[in-house]
Order: sequence, then structure tokens, then C-alpha cells
Amino acid sequence: MIRSLLRRQTLASFDYQWRELPEGGGLLSDEWFNDNAVRIISEELLCVGADWFRGKRILDAGCGSGRWTVGLLRLGADVVATDVSEHALGYARENVATLCSTAEAARFHAVRANLLDLPAELRTERFDCVFSFGVLHHTGDTRRALANVARLVGGEDGVVFLYLYGRESVGTLARLALASQRYALAPLPFAVKRRVVAALRRGADVHQSFDLLSPTINDRYTFVEVAGWLHDLGFDDVARTADHSELFIRALRRTDALAEDRLPPPERPYWFERYG
Repeated sequence: MIRSLLRRQTLASFDYQWRELPEGGGLLSDEWFNDNAVRIISEELLCVGADWFRGKRILDAGCGSGRWTVGLLRLGADVVATDVSEHALGYARENVATLCSTAEAARFHAVRANLLDLPAELRTERFDCVFSFGVLHHTGDTRRALANVARLVGGEDGVVFLYLYGRESVGTLARLALASQRYALAPLPFAVKRRVVAALRRGADVHQSFDLLSPTINDRYTFVEVAGWLHDLGFDDVARTADHSELFIRALRRTDALAEDRLPPPERPYWFERYG
């Protein structure tokens, strides 16, 4: 019962966030990020050459306002973008229409979906790659959500990319302090909470601050845990694409997949460290 309530609060929080706070650092409203999204996806997240993406079918599982969807379309992929928030999908559609060429936008399709209970139209789909950035750890059942989307990866050369919160990124006391703040703020109406969060983190990016303090579900994992889940789902080659306490993970069905397209892992400073 409690977990169900926390899920509903978390979904409502993100829906409000995408409706009222769609701009911020590391989003398409950020000129630097918009200019570098293609490079980040290829060279820092998947560590796969840009040519590989052309013609691939990719699921952006939890697309938000479409910051990665736009980059994937620019790389030449056919992209199905999903989110549980209709407000998020609305901004994703708007960003694709505004920032992509006509040819790129023609390869875009949006589907409203809860990753814990995929709609029938998605369950029979198959993709070359499932891409999910910073979403599964907010579902309340990360392993189940991962299994749902990973099963959509077709073919022996299929790829999963995940960004998840790493347990080693935040110490126990800091995690407890963050959880206490989130639960204390949870009863507030979102408009009031927005003002409180802005006051608590004066001068910080409001979108990022709200993202940190409003959702009550923010689960964290170790690489060993997540790698074990992916191995159980049939992915033989599971690796971290960034040497960081957060989890940037690329999983391949075969160890020799992408052999000619792989790029070396990025070196610091990583793209996201500019927003630290």
C-alpha cells in the first residue's frame, strides 16, 4: 500500500515537473547540451560510433521532454519515445517538431506508457536498442521495469543502455537526509513545494532541484546487482561506459556484438560534470 502511494506521488511529481519546469541545464533548452547531444549519446553514453545508429529502431524508455530522442533522431535512428506523462510527451513532440528536420521528425513516434505495465501496442514491438536514462529507478520496481523493456530488444546484436542511480554515489547519512527532506516535502502542493525547493537550494537549477527533492521514489543500486539482472535477461556483455559511481551501463546480447563500432570509454571531465 505504501509503495503504491509513493509510486503515485512520484508519477504526479514528474507530470507536474514536465508541465511547469520543462527547461534547465542538461535539457534541450540548454544551448550547449542541444549542440552536444549527438556526441554525448555516441561517445559518452553508448560508446558506439555514430554510423551505427543509422536505420536502427530505438526505444527511448522514459523520454521526458525528448532530450535524448532528438539526439537519436539526428543520429539517423527510428525512435519510439515513451513516457507515462502526457505533458512530457507533449514537450517531446514540440522539441522534435522544432529542433529536428522534416526527415528526422518523420522517424519519430510517441507512445504513452507505464514501464511497469506496457501497453499492448508495445509488447509485440522489437528494437535494436532500448535506451533508458534516469527513469527505471523512479518506477518503484526497477528490476520489473527493466525486464519489461529489455524483452523488447530483438536479435542477437541487441543493445540496452541504462543510466541508474549508483548506491556508491551517496553515503548512508546523506541518503537518509535526502529521504527525510523528500518525505517532509511530499504533503505540500507541488506549486508550494516548487517555491520551498527554490528557497532551500537558492541559486541552483530549479528543474534539477525539484527532480532531486520532489519524487519520493529514488532507488539506488550497485553495478553487480544490475549486471546480474541483465545477465539473467540474456545479455552476455554488460559494461560500465563511464568510470563513475553513478551507473552508466551498456548491455549486449553477444560479447562480440558491435565489435567494429565500439568506441573507447570517455575520459573526464564527463559531460554531466558541468552541471554538478
